[in-house]
Amino acid sequence: TVNPATKELVEAQARDLSSKLAEVYGFCLYKSPKTKKIYAFIVGKSGAVEQWELFDNQGKIDGKIVRSFALKSQCEGMVADDETGILYIAEENNAIWKFNAEPASEKAEQVNEGKRIADLSNTALKDDLEGLTIYYAADKKGYLIASSQGNNSYAIFERTGDNAYLGSFSISNGETIDGTSDTDGIDVISFGLGEKYPNGFFIAQDGTNDEKSKEGGKTKANQNFKVVSWEKVVQAMKGKLITDPTQNPRKMNE
Repeated sequence: TVNPATKELVEAQARDLSSKLAEVYGFCLYKSPKTKKIYAFIVGKSGAVEQWELFDNQGKIDGKIVRSFALKSQCEGMVADDETGILYIAEENNAIWKFNAEPASEKAEQVNEGKRIADLSNTALKDDLEGLTIYYAADKKGYLIASSQGNNSYAIFERTGDNAYLGSFSISNGETIDGTSDTDGIDVISFGLGEKYPNGFFIAQDGTNDEKSKEGGKTKANQNFKVVSWEKVVQAMKGKLITDPTQNPRKMNE
């Protein structure tokens, strides 16, 4: 964390916290709308999931495992909805699943039962299914967005209900930089961020970043991130999406 007086980075953990998973592939945070508790989710390469409750320990962050479950194969992308209490996980070669993000429920036997919201039978999706992110809008409207790595596109689903598929878009080459391909991680923010991004933006990791050479050809460069204004995404989706720059992530679920 940052010391507000000295502006220096200081260690925030109360002690070392070690996952039991052999190889961690994905991570996300969740703030419960019911209890206001904060949790961390981790998923391993095998598909095993741990949920950690994070809590204060004499001014530092401590944690404990409160729940474990598993999917059947490799997973990486995951995101939790801080308003609806839903956890989404992308099983790379199979499907996108949703789970109750609360560590316990009134029907305890169902807390670890996932519901498939999309799979590779949807021809717009091509494995690997990777990064997941949520576009927050008022009244729990908005979207779940998923990286479809196999065809270099991004699929958009309704945030609520049965998470209906709305369509997909891709990031193509511009005049000076290339588009995106082989994307793992993605994120989106709906809140306005100044004059350049008054309606937020979508950001995607570019796994195969090509730079134009002076001779007009292409050279492989380091991986980077590409930023696209939300207006461009709405335009690509031909009016199927809404725009809501009012949802301040720092005040959400207070």
